[in-house]
Amino acid sequence: QGSVYQYSQENTEGEEGEEIEEDEDEREKEESGKYAIVEETCLLQLFKRCQECGEIIDMSEIKRWRCGSARTLSYDCLKCHATVKWESQEKVGSGRGQVFSANHSIPIAAFITGTPIPRLCDFANLLDLDLPSDRTMRKVIREIGSVAIERVFRAWQETVREVAVNAAGGKGLQVSIDGQFDSPGHTASNCKVTVIDCETKLALAGMAMHKRMEGIDGISCRMELEGTLLALTELVDDGIPIRTRVGDQNGMVNKVLRENAKTEHIIMKLDWWHAQKPLRKEWWKLVKENPQLAPIYRAFFNHLYHVHHKYPEKDDRPRALEVVQSFVMHIQGKHKWDKSDGFQLITECEHGQLKRMKKGEKRLTLKAGSPELELVREMLHKPRFGEAFLSAASLIDTAINESYHSLSLMYSPKRFAWS
Repeated sequence: QGSVYQYSQENTEGEEGEEIEEDEDEREKEESGKYAIVEETCLLQLFKRCQECGEIIDMSEIKRWRCGSARTLSYDCLKCHATVKWESQEKVGSGRGQVFSANHSIPIAAFITGTPIPRLCDFANLLDLDLPSDRTMRKVIREIGSVAIERVFRAWQETVREVAVNAAGGKGLQVSIDGQFDSPGHTASNCKVTVIDCETKLALAGMAMHKRMEGIDGISCRMELEGTLLALTELVDDGIPIRTRVGDQNGMVNKVLRENAKTEHIIMKLDWWHAQKPLRKEWWKLVKENPQLAPIYRAFFNHLYHVHHKYPEKDDRPRALEVVQSFVMHIQGKHKWDKSDGFQLITECEHGQLKRMKKGEKRLTLKAGSPELELVREMLHKPRFGEAFLSAASLIDTAINESYHSLSLMYSPKRFAWS
């Protein structure tokens, strides 16, 4: 009242005016659906007068009640006899299934972001905010959120598997498999097993296991076994051709997969990190007893990793093993030698001309026949290390499985989607 609206003549007609109207419509769409915290006393100031006729309303006659996070107000106007009802949120759904929108959005947002429901309720109680009850939010997650996410997950999963199969080009997939959170002992109650394609690095399948599940019977070391078997058989049943799996030296898992009719055809390759782990432990022990070997320890593992990645093909692994073992010759200052029982495929180091040492510097060497050199030679010629090196996969390390994060769904066995 008492104000005058003035408009610009430039916006009354023409394309420029239409563009401004479209911008305003877009702005209104962006603003709708956003939420803001409003104190109840401030909210009631909007209802001092009847929204139909403008008559002053007796505030004591306004009825207020809440439904979860939503607020509803109603009053009867004594002048125009209108009954006015106002709701703070729009409703979604149809028929008797209609609910206020935020009562769906809040628990789903908490679920997707990993916010614990009890902590969210504590937050609301501290600020005196109205939220749906703990029971209601869990019901929404179980009956609506999980179902919707499962549907989206299935669509993503089909796409990812199709991409991986196409990338394999008809040769069959090579996958890495490992579990997380499954350390032996009473503290391990959950395990998450992932199957990741070595070529595309996409997660093809996953299982979230609990030690109370059937077949595990409270024994934590069985969780990875059951999860691996479930994930692989699901892929096989879905028609995904798998020719190679990369994993660790879990004898129980490997035995069951070899004996299972659906997975017995899959070739096992040892994860490289687990292949070199026993040798690294032996080196650590040797270095503790002989601290002067610490620089040689670092030089050897640089050499080991370089050779491993240089010779990824299975046919080249025997030669690669001799290149690794030739470290005992190199560390003596010998870079060429004759064929012998220890070296049948190579007779010289693969490196080029060594750089000249600066004045006063000495190259790391071990004397021929020294106890330290013989210890190194013994380690590198142990059958266990040779077998592990020959079977190790250079395609992928299971570290990608160990660091995989996901959104667990509320099903048993629980599956999960990409984070």
